[in-house]
Amino acid sequence: MGKLEGNLIKESWVTASQLLAAKEEQKKNKKSLFSCLVKLGFVNEETLYMFYAQQALIPFVRVSDYCLNSGLVNLFPESMYRENLFVPLFKVESTLYVCLANPLDADLINTLSIKTELDINPMFAVPSAILEAINRFFGPDDKFVNLESLIVSPQTLSKMGFWRESERVAINLPVEFKSTDDKVVLVSSAYVSATASDVSASGRAVGIKTFVFLPAGTKVSVKFPTKNSDQELSGEVARANMDKAGRFFLGVKLDGVNEEFMKSLIG
Repeated sequence: MGKLEGNLIKESWVTASQLLAAKEEQKKNKKSLFSCLVKLGFVNEETLYMFYAQQALIPFVRVSDYCLNSGLVNLFPESMYRENLFVPLFKVESTLYVCLANPLDADLINTLSIKTELDINPMFAVPSAILEAINRFFGPDDKFVNLESLIVSPQTLSKMGFWRESERVAINLPVEFKSTDDKVVLVSSAYVSATASDVSASGRAVGIKTFVFLPAGTKVSVKFPTKNSDQELSGEVARANMDKAGRFFLGVKLDGVNEEFMKSLIG
């Protein structure tokens, strides 16, 4: 057992059984032991970086606790920040304090010192927090958001081939639904609370408003509350449209129709 592994247990960051489980996971996926500890939920990303900082005797900082100085951030190009995951926090006399995902990168620290003619004091910070700070300062990376050249016009329902009956009856009822499709598995297997906004006059389809996206073709179970017991119907998502608030309208084609129930629902 290496020194770092031993300190994980000795200093109670993880238990011996957790370390053993992480090693077994490491054999399966060929990733680092520490990546496996995070994957298995034995430590989170921040805790892991605090451990690294303590072992290396380098300060750990939470980037979100500080306001970035535009004069300091502008010392380097955006591409350099994104490529190396670092951000300067403050300068005290001739020392620039920089948080890095890898403050042990001697080449990068030397490059920063040469470019600024300042002493560099490196600090540990969680990579996701550094990236969030970079995005706050520069805006999101263009490659993820610059899609205007690809978007010609909004897609219409007629082009998307969704199944839909013409006659609809507006309702406003609480419902619950869940995916029963092994191709679309949500983190929670519990039913999701939603609102039924309309049903087809024939009772063969229902429109559901929710913040959970399910693609067309997903098998679902829809539960309608009644006075005595819940009525549960199976079906398939036929379409999924999103509004400006990020809420989805799921058009669900039902497998079977309980006419009496649907009459009471519409009535």
